[in-house]
Amino acid sequence: MKKGDARRGELLAAAERLFYTKGYEQTSVQDILDEIGFSKGGFYHHFDSKLSVLEAICDLRAQESCERAKQIVAQEADAAQKLNALLHSSALWQSENSSFVSLLIQVAYRHDSALMRERMKSCQLRSLQETMEAVLEQGAQSGEFFVTDIQATASLLLRLYMQFTDEVAFLLARQDNADLMMEEIIRRMGVYRAAIERTLIAPFGSIVLFEAKEMQLLVSGVLKSRIRQRADEKLGLG
Repeated sequence: MKKGDARRGELLAAAERLFYTKGYEQTSVQDILDEIGFSKGGFYHHFDSKLSVLEAICDLRAQESCERAKQIVAQEADAAQKLNALLHSSALWQSENSSFVSLLIQVAYRHDSALMRERMKSCQLRSLQETMEAVLEQGAQSGEFFVTDIQATASLLLRLYMQFTDEVAFLLARQDNADLMMEEIIRRMGVYRAAIERTLIAPFGSIVLFEAKEMQLLVSGVLKSRIRQRADEKLGLG
């Protein structure tokens, strides 16, 4: 690894820590520099703003989730199992990563952050297209799926799934009632699951996006993180 790449990685790691602990809005560029003893000139050599740092973090997390998804898919045998694994493991919001989820929805799912969301989705689309095509090809050959255009259908399913994850993230960002949030998430999961099954003419119930228990853990983690953040802000710690 080149020295410049290593320093850029240190800067991203420090910024992510501060975004989690202090909050994105409360963290300044100078805070990031002080955290690792970085010069202002060195910072602007790599990034042009605090927002570009967050975008780089999101790109990195998107790439990591895609690589994890590919590894998990390779362990499955049937095409339907591979598809479920691909969709499930590629979501940026996972219950065990609630700090990143909270940061993501705090900044990327505001009304004025459409460009950042599109950037993350474009990164995922590029990374997952080939894997999705391979899964659909296997499913078409085995008779699990009926697909006439592998490439176009792969892109369609990925975009459909990302629309679902967007809707869940918006719910996480704007709703504070856990019961209402879960009710709406489960409803939407049913709608998107049925849409994917119908697109592939796959058996009813063969597509499983997420288990309800996983979503409950995610909702709980995000709400707890939000409560802590609001408490810190009241105490002047944020």
